[in-house]
Amino acid sequence: MKVIIASNLVKYHGGDVKVLSGATLAVEAGEKIGMVGRNGAGKTTLIELLSGRLRPDSGSVEYVNNAKVGMTAQSLYAGERGKLTVEEEIISAFEPLMKRERELKEVEAELAENPSDALLSKYGRLQSSFERDGGYGYRARAASTLSGLGFDPEEWKRPVGSFSGGEQSRIALARLLLEEPDLILLDEPTNHLDLRAIEWLETFVKNAKSAILVVSHDRYFLDAVSDSIIELDEGKLTRFTGNYSKYVEQKEARDELLARKAKADSERRAQLERFITKYGAKNTKAKQAKAKQKMLDRMEKVEAPGKRHKNMKLDLGGETARAGRVVLELDGTQYSHDDAEETLIENMNLVVERRERVALLGPNGTGKSTVMRLLTGELDADDGSVKLGHNVVPAYQDQQLARLDDNKTLMDEVRDKTGLDPADARDLLGAFLFSGKDVFKKVASLSGGERNRLSLAEIVMSDANLLLLDEPTNNLDIPAREALEEALASYPGTMFFISHDRYFLRRLATRIVELEGKRLINYPGGYDYYRSYRRLDEAESGNGRKRRPRQRIRPGQSKEESILASRLIAVEGEIDATERRVSRLEKELATSELYSDGKRSKDVIAEHRDLKGALENLYSDWGELLEEAEKAGL
Repeated sequence: MKVIIASNLVKYHGGDVKVLSGATLAVEAGEKIGMVGRNGAGKTTLIELLSGRLRPDSGSVEYVNNAKVGMTAQSLYAGERGKLTVEEEIISAFEPLMKRERELKEVEAELAENPSDALLSKYGRLQSSFERDGGYGYRARAASTLSGLGFDPEEWKRPVGSFSGGEQSRIALARLLLEEPDLILLDEPTNHLDLRAIEWLETFVKNAKSAILVVSHDRYFLDAVSDSIIELDEGKLTRFTGNYSKYVEQKEARDELLARKAKADSERRAQLERFITKYGAKNTKAKQAKAKQKMLDRMEKVEAPGKRHKNMKLDLGGETARAGRVVLELDGTQYSHDDAEETLIENMNLVVERRERVALLGPNGTGKSTVMRLLTGELDADDGSVKLGHNVVPAYQDQQLARLDDNKTLMDEVRDKTGLDPADARDLLGAFLFSGKDVFKKVASLSGGERNRLSLAEIVMSDANLLLLDEPTNNLDIPAREALEEALASYPGTMFFISHDRYFLRRLATRIVELEGKRLINYPGGYDYYRSYRRLDEAESGNGRKRRPRQRIRPGQSKEESILASRLIAVEGEIDATERRVSRLEKELATSELYSDGKRSKDVIAEHRDLKGALENLYSDWGELLEEAEKAGL
C-alpha cells in the first residue's frame, strides 16, 4: 500500500532557477529508500515538498489515507520546549501510549472501589491493546534509543536546550524514530553521529515499521538500509532497485548503454549533415537534402553520460619532500581543558611512520579533535611530548575549516595561501568547480561543501608530506568524496585523519587507532581488521574476559610473522563477507513474500544454515590464529 504519491513536481528558486522539473515518486508502506544526487541538485527541496513545509509551483503531493509524515524540526529546541529534559522529550514520542497508561490507572482505581464486570471487561480491553502496542516496553525503548545515540544516563535529566546543535539534532532524530509516522524523511541523519551511533541507527532504520526516505552521502549507510535508490538529477528522479552498491552497478550499465546510443546518434547526425552540405545546393538532390534537414531538426540529441556535470579534479600524486622514518610521535602526552576538573587524555603514546595512513576513531566527545590540534601545535600538552619528525611538512584541514578567511574573495584566499599568480589561481579554482564570477565571491558566502573544496584546493598546492585531516569528507557529495579518495590513495606522503565515513576508512586506512578511556588502542590493519577485532573484544568483554593489548606490527618482521598476519587478515575478511551475506539472507527470511515461492524459500533456508555452519568454522580458525599471533607477539 502506498503512503505518499508525488506527481510532476516543479519548483523554482529565486523565481527563475528550476530546481525540480517534473519529479514523480511513490513510496510504499515500510519501504526504505535512499536518495542521492549532487550538492545543489534539490534533494532537500524535494523532502521539504514531501513533508509539506514547501509548496510546489506545480504538481501535487498526495498523502494516501491521511498518512502521517515526520521530519526533524528546522528550529529545534528554542523557547519553552528547550526546558524539557532529554528524557521528557524522548518519552513524549509515546504520548498516545502514555494517555492509555493513564486511563488504565484510572480504571484500576475505579476497580478498587467498584469491581464490576463491565469495568473488568473495559480494563481487559485496554490492557490487551496497551500490551499489543508495546505499552509495557516503551520506556525501555526510549532508554535504548538514547543510549544508542550516545547519551549517557547522567545526561538524561539535562534540558535539551543546553545541548549543542549537533546533540539537539540527535535528540530530535531519536524522538522522530520512536514516534513511527507512516513516512520518515531523513536529511543526512549520520551527521553528528560517531561510528557506534551510526551502526545503531542502521539497525533501527532497517527494523522500523515506518517507510523511510533518507538523503545521505554515507555510502556504507545507504548500502545497509536501502531497498532502492532514487537519483535526483536535473530535476528528475530515477529509481534503481537494491542498495547503493547495486545502484552503482546499474548506473554504470545504463551509462554504457547511453554512451553507445550517444555515439550512434552523433554518427547519424554527422552522416545527415554531410549529405545536407554536399547536396543542399544541387537541384537533383535538394529535395532529399531538405527532407534530411527536417529529420535532423526533429532528432532529439542524446547526451553522453558525464557530459552534463563537471567533477572535482584533485591530484596529490606529485613528489613530496622525503620525511624521516618517524613522521610524528606522542610520548606520554597529557592534556586537559583549562576549566576541566579531569584530564581529557593522559599518558598517550603514538608513533606514525612514513607513508602510513592512520585513522583516529572514537566516540564523540572523547577528544579526537584535541589530539589533532596537539599535533598541529594549536594546543600545548600539559605533560609529555608531541613531536614532528625530520623534514616533515604538515598541512592541516580542521573540521570547522576555521583557517579560511571569510573576509577574502576566493581568488585572494587562494593566492595568499599558495602564492599563485591570477591565471594559475583561476585554473586551480576551476579544477575544484569554482569558475567565472564565483572566484570573486566572499569566502563567507560559501556553503559547507564549497568551503571544504576550497580548503582541499589549498592543500593540493601545499607540497606537504604529512596531511592532518579532521573529517575531510564533511559536506562533500558522493562524486567529490570519490575524487578525494582517488587522490589520497595515490598520495605519496603520510596521512593522519579522523573520519566517520566507513567507505572512506575502508579505502584508505592502513592502521586504526581508537581513542578510548583517555588513551589510544592500536589496531595494526585497515577498517575491516579493526571491525573484526572490535567484534572479538565485545565478545570477550561479554564473557567477562579482559581485552588483550594489541602490539604493533612493524616493518621488517620475519617471513613467518608476515604469513601469520596475512592469514589473520584473510580469515577476518572471509568472516566479514560471510556475516554480510548471512545478514542479507536473514533480512529476506523475515519477509512474507519469500514463502510464497517454495523453491526459493528452501534454497534461502539451506544457504543460511550452511553459511552459519561455515561462520562457526571461521570463528574457530580465527581463534587459533589469534592464539598463534599472541604467542608470536603480534
